[in-house]
Formats: sequence, structure tokens, C-alpha cells
Amino acid sequence: MSQENVDLVRGAFEDFVARKKDFGAGLAHAEIEWDASELAAVLDISPVYHGPDGVREFWREWLSAWGAVLFEYELIDAGDKVVVLIDQHMRGRSTGIDMSFGKYAQVYTLRDGLIVHWKVYMHQSDALEAAGVRS
Repeated sequence: MSQENVDLVRGAFEDFVARKKDFGAGLAHAEIEWDASELAAVLDISPVYHGPDGVREFWREWLSAWGAVLFEYELIDAGDKVVVLIDQHMRGRSTGIDMSFGKYAQVYTLRDGLIVHWKVYMHQSDALEAAGVRS
């Protein structure tokens, strides 16, 4: 099942790159918890979102500030979890200023082909440790 989880997350990333909206909402379990608490400390967004509508709200809030979001990523199989190591750059929608968000990570927990939990980590090593992966 773990390779299937990696493939599902990879598909969500590829879809996001093509459409730039609603990342993961189509794979969200009805009771998903979308934990952006580490981002909320840096950005003006809510710390935690619930349900597929909450996932969509997160992306509306996050993407509203950026005219372009570019990133490189690596997916790591962690059983029922998928760790995504990301290096991201953005361009401000109103300012046109390019900025590097830098390296961070996301951990997706999947059950029965749906995302039940997502958490962002500002430090990739913290995400790997949380998922039980040795760095």
C-alpha cells in the first residue's frame, strides 16, 4: 500500500503543478486535519483546517498572495505516510517580488487511498523524524 500512497501524493503534486489550486482536496478524507501551524507562525493564515472545505480554504489563503509558486520536491515512502521534501520559490502577486521560501517538508498520512492528516514542517529533519524515517 505504501507505493500506492506515494503514487497518490505524486499525482496530487502533478495536478497542482498543472492547475495551481485545491491541492489534495480531491483526496481528502471527510474528517481530514490539515495542520499548517508551523506556517501560521510565519504567515497570516489559520493554523489548522478541517475537512475538504478546510483544505480548499487553506489553498485559497496561501495562493492568494502569490502570482507564481515554483518548487522542486522529493517523495519519501514512510508506510502509511508520505514525506515530501520541498524547496520552494514564489513571486508576490501584487509586488512581483521573487522570494525563496526555502526548504521545508510536508507529511501526508493516508488511509484507504485518502489523506486523513497533513502537516507542514519548517525543518525537513523534523518531518523525517515525525514519520519515522532516518535522515
